[in-house]
Amino acid sequence: MPRGCAGGVWGLALGGGAVRGHAHVGLHSVFEDADLDPDVITGTSAGALVAALWAFGLSSTEIGAALERLNWRSVSHLSARRGAVFSNRELGDICEEILGPVDLTESGRPLAVVAADISTGERVVLREGPVGMAVRASAAIPGIFQPVEIDGRFLVDGAIVENVPVLAARELGAEVVVGVSLDRGLDFTRPRGLMEVIVNAFEIAVATASSAQLAYPADVIVRPDLARFNRWNTRSSEAIQSEGARAARAALPDIERAVSGRSALSTRP
Repeated sequence: MPRGCAGGVWGLALGGGAVRGHAHVGLHSVFEDADLDPDVITGTSAGALVAALWAFGLSSTEIGAALERLNWRSVSHLSARRGAVFSNRELGDICEEILGPVDLTESGRPLAVVAADISTGERVVLREGPVGMAVRASAAIPGIFQPVEIDGRFLVDGAIVENVPVLAARELGAEVVVGVSLDRGLDFTRPRGLMEVIVNAFEIAVATASSAQLAYPADVIVRPDLARFNRWNTRSSEAIQSEGARAARAALPDIERAVSGRSALSTRP
């Protein structure tokens, strides 16, 4: 597939959203049909997993099949360490099973995933190291999954610092960035237990962080309408993919103009 844009390098920034990450698969399928392939890819949380698989050359069909294997039971086991209920070690194992024991630097193009240092609150952009560990760190929801230790830092879900990693894509050299946000239409409900309290708190933090990202806007932002989908219910994956594809098709003219260097900042619902 051709890459590059008239003005230089273009990047894709895939946001987090738990099960809503299936929307990225629908977007990927539209990009395949349109012969669009980003020069650099960044991802956060669920977006980190899709970004990694995409950067290593998997098709939308292959990525969709990989995501279908994921649910709470398949990626979690009780943690004996303090600070979390579960470990998401199995998520890293699944990445390694699909891709092999690869490093982020071995992808076919620049790839980065975003995590947060739970000890300092710092945004951490992972550009090297084992892919499985990086994806685990970027998707480790605080309080639910134990932090992932990388280079002496205890890392958790990057959604609390940069849910749609537009800045990370620009740091990799992208002059034009297409961002994909999965947080349109968040619907909070009264929590019925500890886990739901943690999840609501996490999503509120993510929504706040996402608002702060307006200082680093994407050239085009794709926002699938996912309000009717629970972030944690895997039974809606096919419908979520369809909505991701719909939103991508609606934004496609803006994306193609931006990539060809003929558009200014543009947003589309």
